Amino acid sequence: MTTLLREMVFSLRALAKRPGYAVVSTLTLALGFGAVVAIFTVVNAVLLRPLPFPDSQRVVSIRHHAPAINLPELQSSSGLFTHYREGAPTLAVIAAYDSRERNITGDGARPERVRGAAVTPEIFDVLATRPAIGRPFHEADARDNAAPVVILTDTLWRSRFGAREDIIGRRVELDGMPAEVVGVMPAGFAYPDPETRLLLPLWLDPARPFGTFGTRLIARLAPGVSVEAARAQVQQLQGRIPERFPDMTADMLKSFGWGVTVEPLRDSVVRDVSAALWILFAAIGLVLLVAAANVANLFLVRAESRQREIAVRAALGAGRGRIAAAFIGESTVLAVIGGVAGLALAAAGTQLLVAYGPARLPRLHEVSIDATVIAFALAITAATAVALGALPVSNLARRSFVALLRDGGRGATVGRHRHRVRQLLVAGQVTLALVLLIGSALMVQSLMRLRAVDPGFRVDGILTAGISPGGGDDRLRRAAFYQRVLDEVATLPGVVSVGGATSLPIAASSMNGSSFDIQGRPRAENQVPPVAMYHPVMSGYFETLGIPLRAGRLPERADSERVRPIVWVNEAFVRSFMDGRALGERIRIGGDDQDWLEIVGIVGDVRTFGLREDVRPMAYVPPTTTLRSVNLDVLQVVMATSGQPLSLAPMLRPAIDRVDPAVPLTSTRTMSDVVSGSLAQQSFAMTLVAIAAIVTLILGAIGLYGVISFIVSQRTVEIGVRMALGAQPGDVQALVLRQGLSVVFAGLVAGLIAAAGTTSLLRSQLFGVSARDPLTFAAVAAVLVAVSLVAIYLPARR
Repeated sequence: MTTLLREMVFSLRALAKRPGYAVVSTLTLALGFGAVVAIFTVVNAVLLRPLPFPDSQRVVSIRHHAPAINLPELQSSSGLFTHYREGAPTLAVIAAYDSRERNITGDGARPERVRGAAVTPEIFDVLATRPAIGRPFHEADARDNAAPVVILTDTLWRSRFGAREDIIGRRVELDGMPAEVVGVMPAGFAYPDPETRLLLPLWLDPARPFGTFGTRLIARLAPGVSVEAARAQVQQLQGRIPERFPDMTADMLKSFGWGVTVEPLRDSVVRDVSAALWILFAAIGLVLLVAAANVANLFLVRAESRQREIAVRAALGAGRGRIAAAFIGESTVLAVIGGVAGLALAAAGTQLLVAYGPARLPRLHEVSIDATVIAFALAITAATAVALGALPVSNLARRSFVALLRDGGRGATVGRHRHRVRQLLVAGQVTLALVLLIGSALMVQSLMRLRAVDPGFRVDGILTAGISPGGGDDRLRRAAFYQRVLDEVATLPGVVSVGGATSLPIAASSMNGSSFDIQGRPRAENQVPPVAMYHPVMSGYFETLGIPLRAGRLPERADSERVRPIVWVNEAFVRSFMDGRALGERIRIGGDDQDWLEIVGIVGDVRTFGLREDVRPMAYVPPTTTLRSVNLDVLQVVMATSGQPLSLAPMLRPAIDRVDPAVPLTSTRTMSDVVSGSLAQQSFAMTLVAIAAIVTLILGAIGLYGVISFIVSQRTVEIGVRMALGAQPGDVQALVLRQGLSVVFAGLVAGLIAAAGTTSLLRSQLFGVSARDPLTFAAVAAVLVAVSLVAIYLPARR
């Protein structure tokens, strides 16, 4: 160790005399280290770090599936909550929750719409987390008709109530109703999501039937129980559903494709982004490999130039171990300096990733450099130092000290074997660059094709805003209030048309789904019932968004002024269920106790849940519908404008105040932003992979240029002899080009083979393009050859 430290000090002095080599090497390594450590910081926080609850690895989520009725993922119900609580002893405690938004008013502050979560009291035991101030919910709090109580998060307690210590026992107005504050959660608590600001008690009637899905389930495993054991028991309980719920037969469950998933809560939270983040991490890892290969080439050149020094050391009695320590010492110095600079770059890069990363990326607020990240940075720094030092050391081990003294004494001579390692490194760079470039090109094409998908509605010139008056279940009164708001907004300058619905396309949040019957078309006893999504719309909604009317009529103002048993459906609904006949037909949504609704209009298809999703059968009802499950808490106002949509945003608050100043205004954004937001995760990953690919291409070209330049400089005597014997400059250039291109084509062949094997991992991230698209492979290979030709031609011309 003393010898290594002495050699590191000596290397520092030697590098100070060659600052160009030292700066280029350390900056190249810093770029690679910084990129890979920054992305690992995200991967660690999102995928690897335990959730911020005690023993969080013992918390599981329970999800249901009914793919045969177009419900690939289904929430839970009161009946199933009780079924599992009583029949699954592998679950020590089980809890249910449902995200809900609430209006906070009073206290002299502006009305505010905040995200809340209605939770059963058991959730504090499942998460093993108690309020930092006050108490958790008791069972009595969650009973029907119990006095309203609320628990605040630390964020809301500080932002709205100034961290008042006397908050416990105070009353706050939620949707116009007073609720007593009984607790404040500890700082950092963010469940079910980072936007949660308050908790409310959730009452689940144990007498409710199998249906009425609307809550999510999480549970803590009993001591000594594995996830697999709990999963097996919960799956076994599916077979007992017909015993507990006689209206649900085994044949019906089978026809639904009914299933259940029990998985660690962390896996459930990050399920949608896990594959994309690992792909991104692998892509950035390739950048580090290419950067390290570049530095390895420089290091080998540096080792060649040190042969005289090594020869002198050998002559003075230095053994192979001491000489090896000289190279390891220099590589360690380069790696440590690059690692420190890379960690600084990673810290800055992490802040940028958090600031500009997609808001939907789970656990983004937890991203930070911790001990695990530091250990990872140390590990890759050490590995790089060893790898760099091992290259000249391995070459030294194959040579005798006699040859070393001879070569070192008369200057470096050139043989093909002396360049083979450098050529292999460059070929490897070409291989890695090709794999990354092809993956990047596929992702860019995928995003472009996704953006080209017709959403079915107008995007440009549309402004949206959410309003929620809160409180009250009178639908006629709520619809009348919404109509007054629409009338007021319609008078604003620049508004061409205005409409409203409880949910926006692409970013659907308050959507209902249910099975339905068609009058005069009875189903067979074991036939799977048809299922459609539905939500209320008001007059002007379809016209404002440019959703075409295919038949019948559009919603009118009168439809929101009195109860009418009517419904509109989209073309997908007609294609899927109506055999071409729809107008005048009647459907009944949700069960035998519901009214029959007459289809009075057919509208065009829209993408409801994202551009990647297939168009789903949709039904639209007026806000005064008799369907009991319809939620009218929020109205999404849509405005078609004659100018820049955001120029209207400052006028909306005064317009709402003229109707009711106590109503909060939320999520004002353009429809373009809504669509872009749905693609934020794909755009984020694609951008980073594309940047990584470009950096890799540049580093590979620099590495190729450097190696060919070095080979040409080492062959100066040979070239002079060739030209003295009659060789023309063009012949010499052709010789260098052939030598360089042989390395490039070797890398291309290996890269194409590697890309064919690895791009299949991208399949889940692609849209409208094959993971082995031959045109993409050919185009990227041609670009790489063109760049390589430039990198080779410059030293060949010289």
